[in-house]
Amino acid sequence: MIEKHKEIILIIGGFTLIRLLVSPTFGLGVDEAHYVLYAKNLDWSYVDHPPLVGWIHALFYYTMGAGEFAARLPALIMFALVSFFSYRFILSFSGSKHVAVTGILAINGSFILNAMSLMLLPDCILLLLIFPIIALIRKIESRGRPGDFLLLGILLGIAGLAKYTAILLVPPILIYFIMKKRYDLIFSPYMIVAGVLAILMVTPVIYWNMQHDFISFRYQAGHVLGPSSINLTRPFESLAAQFGAYSPFLFLIAFYGFIKGLRNPDDGIRLAILFGGTLYVFFLYSSFYETGLPHWTSLFYLLFIPIGVFYLMNPVTPFKRKFLKVSLWFSLVLTLFLYVELPAKFFHFPDYKSPFRDIYGYETIAKEADKVFKANSHAKKGLAVSNWTMGSRVMYYALPYRMPVFVIDDRKDQFDLWQTDPPEGYDLLFLNTYFTNLDLEKTVMCDQVRPVKTIDVLLNGGKVDTVEYVWCMNFRGMKK
Repeated sequence: MIEKHKEIILIIGGFTLIRLLVSPTFGLGVDEAHYVLYAKNLDWSYVDHPPLVGWIHALFYYTMGAGEFAARLPALIMFALVSFFSYRFILSFSGSKHVAVTGILAINGSFILNAMSLMLLPDCILLLLIFPIIALIRKIESRGRPGDFLLLGILLGIAGLAKYTAILLVPPILIYFIMKKRYDLIFSPYMIVAGVLAILMVTPVIYWNMQHDFISFRYQAGHVLGPSSINLTRPFESLAAQFGAYSPFLFLIAFYGFIKGLRNPDDGIRLAILFGGTLYVFFLYSSFYETGLPHWTSLFYLLFIPIGVFYLMNPVTPFKRKFLKVSLWFSLVLTLFLYVELPAKFFHFPDYKSPFRDIYGYETIAKEADKVFKANSHAKKGLAVSNWTMGSRVMYYALPYRMPVFVIDDRKDQFDLWQTDPPEGYDLLFLNTYFTNLDLEKTVMCDQVRPVKTIDVLLNGGKVDTVEYVWCMNFRGMKK
């Protein structure tokens, strides 16, 4: 086995080793910290997502402790498996190790997929599941064993515990069997059992939502479709973000693979078209209401970057060969450069223009807050921030100091459930950053607003952020 796939194992191993070395060298991002907090506050589900991402983090958090390495290890392991599963998938329709290896190099050259190889998101779990699901559907069609149906139900249930958009995996399965005129499989008792099993597996999510007035379902409906009216520019903004996030060349290769694959009779590619196309159409539609984040469509690009590589290599022409070569070199070299820059941080950036703003300095911010805390003798005190994005990082990096953290805003979210003790009556130490720039005198009600200190978060002589520490003595709520 190892000797047969030696080349791809070495490639995946090499990328994984690089990620292992880089993973502890920069701070957690917004979503990363938020999902580790899921593990710290274990529950049946959460406002933002189903619970699986938090349950996975818990395995590492409670065995290895807090820290960037432990937080990123599950994503590292998952993406190594995703790369190998993708390699086997490419082999299934190309029959060529050379094509399969080239496809995996392309996947590992994608910027956002590399980010997802370090940062565990719910989407990472769907990337891991899609290839086993495709393989199972083909097994069910060819032999229809009861165990295959049951395993499909389990995988769909796991997907449902990972992300709400896992429901989009169901229509492609039905459409595929309709296209193949396998109505016997659709109405098979085993398929019904598989569906029931998948639903039973997501009962923790349903139970939790019943306890919390279905807040998660309402949140997702508003988050994906948005409260605003249709805006014709948002889909182009979403596409532009994907164009840069996946690497411009690989973006083009993915769409080339999708278009060419529409006429391919291979069942594996046909299933990829159905799964990737369904997901992409859904998020394209939702982007008319809210600009989509690049990782939402990651499953589409994971499937079609290697399929695009396959079509560029079959049949190969001088132009396609040159285009593929330039695409791979551009993407891989820039990816490796980013892997060097993340730990080394060579460059000086103008004040408040650092690309590291979201992943640098929060450990220092929390440490300085603890010093201010110790100088205040009031028994009831806490840290306060004005939005959830700061809240996730501050709450995570404040864990060693056991400081309560409050997110003071008018947005109903997960932090409202975690903050069981209301902030009223606390002395709140507000972290007022250059980017939030709150006028606390005008926004909060306190007995006294008292600035304490200001620090600059510096990197190579440039200001990443400036943080003002301001006491709000006896917080009494927000001013209307």
